[in-house]
Amino acid sequence: MTAETPDETFSRLGHELAQALHQVALLMEPIWDAADGVKSTLERRGWSPTVSEELSAEYLKLCMRRLFEDLSAA
Repeated sequence: MTAETPDETFSRLGHELAQALHQVALLMEPIWDAADGVKSTLERRGWSPTVSEELSAEYLKLCMRRLFEDLSAA
């Protein structure tokens, strides 16, 4: 077996990174959907769009923090 050239290594690592980022996006999709739901629910209940956006952004931030804490602990 021959050693990889730097270009081959770079290409392989780029592909692995792309796959990992795709997996992260798949993990986060339900969280983004939930944050959108929070925003919609708040607006439906009479909260202003600005406040609804801020609260749903905070919800999203907390969920993402929890996800990445759980992933780093694994």
